[in-house]
Amino acid sequence: MLRFRASIFKEILLLIRDRSGLAILFFMPVALVTIMALVQDAPFRDYQELNIPALLLNQDEGAFGEQILARFDSSRMFDILEITGDEQALKKKIADGTYDIGIVIPPGVSDYILAQSNGYAEQMMRDLGMPVLPSELPGIDSTKQVGIFFKPGVKQSFRQAVLQAIRQESSQLETATLIRSFKTILGAEDDGEQASDFGNFVAFRERPVGDEWLEARQTNSVQHNVPAWTMFGMFFIVISLAGSIIREREEGSYLRILTMPGSYLTVLLGKMTAYLGVCLIQCALMLGVGVFFLPLLGLPALDMQGMTFLNLALVATSCGLAAVGFGVLTGTICQTHQQASTFGSVSVVILAALGGIWVPVYVMPAVIQSIAEWSPLFWGLNAFQHVFLGNGQFQPIAAYLLYLQLFFLCCVGISLLINRARQQA
Repeated sequence: MLRFRASIFKEILLLIRDRSGLAILFFMPVALVTIMALVQDAPFRDYQELNIPALLLNQDEGAFGEQILARFDSSRMFDILEITGDEQALKKKIADGTYDIGIVIPPGVSDYILAQSNGYAEQMMRDLGMPVLPSELPGIDSTKQVGIFFKPGVKQSFRQAVLQAIRQESSQLETATLIRSFKTILGAEDDGEQASDFGNFVAFRERPVGDEWLEARQTNSVQHNVPAWTMFGMFFIVISLAGSIIREREEGSYLRILTMPGSYLTVLLGKMTAYLGVCLIQCALMLGVGVFFLPLLGLPALDMQGMTFLNLALVATSCGLAAVGFGVLTGTICQTHQQASTFGSVSVVILAALGGIWVPVYVMPAVIQSIAEWSPLFWGLNAFQHVFLGNGQFQPIAAYLLYLQLFFLCCVGISLLINRARQQA
């Protein structure tokens, strides 16, 4: 026990003396989570809540232009600024990046929609055997198309979301016009019935797959980035831990430790305990940033309502053990500081990429998804998300805790076998 305590004390002293190293271990993850949460805040928000600034050039003097403007004004998706002038002026504002979206309603659209609706209504009435005077269905007029302009460089997924929203608004207005055409032919009085009251024979409603309270909580940039970059920061301890092991070999401390009574495992456990403490402090610091600091920057606070402290402690400890075990294995395999720093940093970045730290795993190719399930950062990130977005249950995180602890035991076991083989060589 004395040997174990002395090893912990030695590692703490070495860490404290390396102040620049401590700053990197603690403040770099804070900078990462802050920057990434700010950068990824917009992609995590629903398009319906963005209030996207958009220009509208309404050249139509009929009801369509007025109604589409009223619908956009009441929509949570667009913040419409109506302008005058011509299409070239609007295109110039979009091209130079002043606005992201421009909408042009050409003249005569209302009359064109009315003519189309009347023609379709008369055609359908004739098909039903009703005595309606024959008339020609107006042809498609490309000059009556509503123009949508996007700033160069806008992502295709965003374009599709905006186009779908605009088509939905236009479709409701066209349906309302068609209803009025039927009423006119039948001689019924127009009671102002809206398109939303027509149809919808099959209702669509999002329903929870499990607990409704859990389903109501959604992942945002903070809920994703705090646990993600906490995991990344924990695993980046591999460089410092591996460097400590290599330094002992180069300075001869390792040989002196082997000549002392007792097992080398005791000394190694002391080293791992000290670095596990650093990982847990990192975790606490990152959680504090998510709860207290990020809201000061206008981001949502880290939601910890469904969290239980025991589950959080188990996940943080298991992730810390996995990171420490990987650091021990790296320090044992690598022979020089250059090898450890290069291998450690690159391998952590690869494991982070596979683990869904930057890109969600579900959008990766199927082959990469199957590989990602073997990344310890994938296990840790999923465990953290279950803790923060769950309802305090242990079962969803049990498997991930087991994988992380087995990863730790495998890394330490392989390191001990390599050390024993070197001693016998």
